[in-house]
Amino acid sequence: MKRIIETPIPLEELEEIRQRSGAGVKLVLIEVIVRNRIPLNRVAIEGKEEEIKRFMEFLMRARAGG
Repeated sequence: MKRIIETPIPLEELEEIRQRSGAGVKLVLIEVIVRNRIPLNRVAIEGKEEEIKRFMEFLMRARAGG
């Protein structure tokens, strides 16, 4: 399965979050776009559906401070 997200989070930080989450996913930078003068990374998250869900939940908690 593949899911694409757009985020201002640098790819290096996403990789750190992936490692901490223990999710078996692969992150691939597709492109960098600029929206309202904010650079956004378009990143493909590849892996099993439950692993992608695990990573996304961990990402939301990590970036929300909780």
